Amino acid sequence: MIALVDGKYPNGLQKALEDAGVSGSELARLIGTSRQNVSRWASGSRELLPPVAEQIAPHLNTTSAALLLLKSTEVFRVPLGGRIVGGGAIDVSTAQHEPGLEYEIELTVRVPDATVAYQVVGESMMPVYRPDTVIICRAHTQDIEPLIGKELAVATVNHGRMLKTVHRGSKPGHYDLESFNASTMRDVRLEWVARIAAIIPADEWKILERRAQVQEYLKKPSQRRRSLQG
Repeated sequence: MIALVDGKYPNGLQKALEDAGVSGSELARLIGTSRQNVSRWASGSRELLPPVAEQIAPHLNTTSAALLLLKSTEVFRVPLGGRIVGGGAIDVSTAQHEPGLEYEIELTVRVPDATVAYQVVGESMMPVYRPDTVIICRAHTQDIEPLIGKELAVATVNHGRMLKTVHRGSKPGHYDLESFNASTMRDVRLEWVARIAAIIPADEWKILERRAQVQEYLKKPSQRRRSLQG
């Protein structure tokens, strides 16, 4: 339970709404609640509970910890799988690494079930997913049907990785992919999808080279062979 301060529950919702350029009415529509509820949370007259903050955070390009004004001194690391785009006009094929091959990111917020992070490029999913934010994803899955209608990280057969709302296509095994600011892609085949667990603003994460891999790379070829053999 968050303690009252001067008769109010302090939180960061009002600032997050302003920073994201999202109105209270729009947020209410996105999360399926009333405008009055959003107004009460933003004013602090009603407690913003952690499950609600977790639901709100992706829509405001922030984290539940930031909304709840929580501070953490712990550092957590998640493998960085490369870049991900909102639309189909940006070629990120040179940065489509598999999870954790080269880099990881450092966070000060623990994200439950986090398996991989992707750096957002392009603007077709703004205002929720801004360029250079990082999305933290749960495990990849090919079981797509239970996730129809949700905003997901997806890997397409022909267009690389994208952030899309996934809908059924006109034939089995094909899907329509929707963005906020780009034309819907029709009947696309998918390799996998992943649920988005958190969105980390650009100034709240940093990239790190995976130390073990860098140390291996700096060895001479003969030393690398010996370490692999022994």
